[in-house]
Amino acid sequence: MTQRNTDVLLDVTSFISAEDFLLAQNRAGQPDDPFARQCFVEIVQSLIFMSRVHVAHPVLANPRPEDFGERPLLLRELMRAGLTRALQADAGQQRRTADLVDTALHDLESVHGITSMARFVEQAFTIDRASAGAQTSLSSRLMGWSAFQERQVRNTSGHHSDRIPTRDGVEEDGFGEWARAAAVILAGPLRDIAAPSQGKYLMATLARGMKYQARAEAAEMTYQSHPLRRDFSLTFDLTRDGVGDDAVLDIIQAVRGIHDTLSRAAGQGDAHRLQLLELELPLLGGRLWEPGEAGRLDDRRWIALIVHRIREYRDRAAELRQAVERCVTDEDYLRLARDIEGVKLQLLDRLGLRRAEMSAVERELVGSVASVTQVATGVPAVSGLWFGARTLGKQFAFVGAQPFQRFLYKEFVNAWKRAGR
Repeated sequence: MTQRNTDVLLDVTSFISAEDFLLAQNRAGQPDDPFARQCFVEIVQSLIFMSRVHVAHPVLANPRPEDFGERPLLLRELMRAGLTRALQADAGQQRRTADLVDTALHDLESVHGITSMARFVEQAFTIDRASAGAQTSLSSRLMGWSAFQERQVRNTSGHHSDRIPTRDGVEEDGFGEWARAAAVILAGPLRDIAAPSQGKYLMATLARGMKYQARAEAAEMTYQSHPLRRDFSLTFDLTRDGVGDDAVLDIIQAVRGIHDTLSRAAGQGDAHRLQLLELELPLLGGRLWEPGEAGRLDDRRWIALIVHRIREYRDRAAELRQAVERCVTDEDYLRLARDIEGVKLQLLDRLGLRRAEMSAVERELVGSVASVTQVATGVPAVSGLWFGARTLGKQFAFVGAQPFQRFLYKEFVNAWKRAGR
């Protein structure tokens, strides 16, 4: 059977943010990085859905694991477990990367480059005005991320300086030179979105995303950038070989849509239970640990425990991942989305969030068994005995031919049970 390569490239910045979320959980606190939980969710989903997960080194084309430094601990542990690998480029890929990098640098160094960056800065405030009161402002998140990087990344031994060993933490290449110049030109606006003296570092982080995009394109894989980079970096693709650009993303959203659909059907009575369900599902980037396990281990052993759980969950999700890999055409993705819809519909029925229509046989039984009495003309009252029998026989059974459908169904049902504790 034909299968596609759904390899994905991540950047170190995403692992840094995800680690901050995990360490905060272990310390019963809040993460300092405003993008922490989002990055944790996206990394977990990449490990579940994608064939392989690669990480790009900011400077080296063929790095060894030790070239990334000792931090973040999450990245090193994922590499040690074989769940994440350093991106390697053969001679042909290096030539293609060089051509793509030259094109990206040409665009950056043109008027369009500075215009795009200025638009990015202005966009932060536009988003703030549009979503006032709805969420933490984007400019505040950018400022918070910048301060977090300065405090816990740039000045931490074995961290950023091991990957980019320069005086100012900005690489000595065309992207670094552009970042230094852009920070001078945009010094005024940057004061509102970057911590003091961190404008150059923010510019370099954004520009580096274009370098990673070039490497991913040369290797014919997806680049899933840190959320900070997305509005500025070249739009990243999630598919190749003629499939629609957002096909794999659509599948991820279809799975997440199961939770959204259950939430809409449940009403206020089960609202908190549905929120707990989402937190319980690693499939949706939820917890991979019991609440009582947090706080008992030091940072390294806590991260090692989580990586072990991720590996176990990735193994359990193999059938779902293989179903995505078997999608070669748009029609294949539509069939997969339809099968996921089937899981959603059965969950609504079996969890009691949507009234299940009785079959013809059940209707006949309702009209004939002794547990049914007529309390009003044409309205049968069915006793608990009948419903109990029906529940035992059908409520948690999944009728479907695909193994990945049964996996999805069981994951949601089990999380629903745990959320009711």
